Amino acid sequence: MHNPQGEAVTEVHIFCRQMQALAALFEETVICCPFVPNNKTAIVTPYTNKNISFVPLKNAGGNSFKHKLGLITNIPGWLKGFKKAGKHADIVYMRFPNNLNIIGFFYFYIKGVKTFATYTGTWANYPDEPLTYRFQKWLLKKLHKGPAWVYINEEQAGKNLFKGISPSYTLTEWEEETEQVKLRVEKIKANGIAKPVFITVGVLNANKNQQYILNACKILHDLGFLFYLYVVGDGPLKREYEDFVSKNNLQDCINICGKKTYSQLRVLYRQCDFLVQATLVEGFGKVPIEGFFHGVVPLLNKVALAGEMTGNGQRGYMFSATEVSNLVTLIKEVCLNTATLPNMIENGRQYAKAQTLETWAQSYVKKINEYFG
Repeated sequence: MHNPQGEAVTEVHIFCRQMQALAALFEETVICCPFVPNNKTAIVTPYTNKNISFVPLKNAGGNSFKHKLGLITNIPGWLKGFKKAGKHADIVYMRFPNNLNIIGFFYFYIKGVKTFATYTGTWANYPDEPLTYRFQKWLLKKLHKGPAWVYINEEQAGKNLFKGISPSYTLTEWEEETEQVKLRVEKIKANGIAKPVFITVGVLNANKNQQYILNACKILHDLGFLFYLYVVGDGPLKREYEDFVSKNNLQDCINICGKKTYSQLRVLYRQCDFLVQATLVEGFGKVPIEGFFHGVVPLLNKVALAGEMTGNGQRGYMFSATEVSNLVTLIKEVCLNTATLPNMIENGRQYAKAQTLETWAQSYVKKINEYFG
């Protein structure tokens, strides 16, 4: 959307930061994407890179077959946008899964344009996955001619499929956290953690499964366990979660604090000891990486890349979100045995240091140059 000052802004903060990091390595970048009317209440991030311009398209979406049929009326306008954006482009970057790229893939494929891609969803098939998601995976596996980055454990999954990451922060921002992390570790070594502070971040919906975390917190509260939880994000279940907190008198230990800018989120991370994510289906967990930057130890549901994220116990913990008692037990055990946390924090910090925005963008350009010669 455009804000009142005429700047291009977005609610998808990480995408904005990633595109600006990538655009810094190109002479010019044109983003072809849907625009919607300005929403004064939205938490947005502006595009500040002056080498980025936009080709606005009409917004349309949805995963159902009915929604996909509705896209047909938008195709002529999209094709004009693709033509305009690609007119002077040396290479085209496509982000999947994405309605635009179902059409865009074939447009640029027929044109013979050089392309590279990222699949930002869960790469392994999962129950009730939209058929259009699987179709887009098939396109990348079978027809795509350029390099594509996907969220997998192995380094490579085919001649053109490579292990991808999804960073949020820069190396400078990593360095900015060094002093507070040092103080955090010293405090844990000296005193342990008397009252742990937790944070969970994401869209408030069924897949992110925040209700599971709230249920665990109710049990801990009833047991007299002292803690505090920040629930960051917005979404369709926000009111339901607020009602749950109110109904169970958890206002003193749970804060449903809404969506935050990345700067506001950094302030919250610095106040927290642990990150808890109970997501049911996850591609690359951006949030654990953000936690590592700030010295926050993750507790993750055992999905997709959770083992990779936690280093299989070297920098975080895993639980199974099948029973609430699994998380309750883990939290009590972790808070009773804090001696391992300093090493975990340092391991997580080093892991995050290798996954900065600069590293991500430079690795893409290097692979593009290798691939296309």
